[in-house]
Amino acid sequence: MTKLSDEEQLIVDDYFEYTILEIQEGMPKYVLEDVLDHYKDLEDYLPCAGIKKALDWYDTNSYVRDMYTIDEITKEKQ
Repeated sequence: MTKLSDEEQLIVDDYFEYTILEIQEGMPKYVLEDVLDHYKDLEDYLPCAGIKKALDWYDTNSYVRDMYTIDEITKEKQ
């Protein structure tokens, strides 16, 4: 696996942060997946990496938040 240069890593980080901001502002996940597909079609993989990282982060955090909510409901019923 090739290590990214500092400039390339900044591009990935910028797209990650931009995508997280879009998620927080309520952009639907399917729209961001379409954007990811667009960059894949262009073979522009640095934006892809940042967007994919953000979508994975969103999925992980949504899962953790849902599990926490289920745990809290379970505790309330006991």
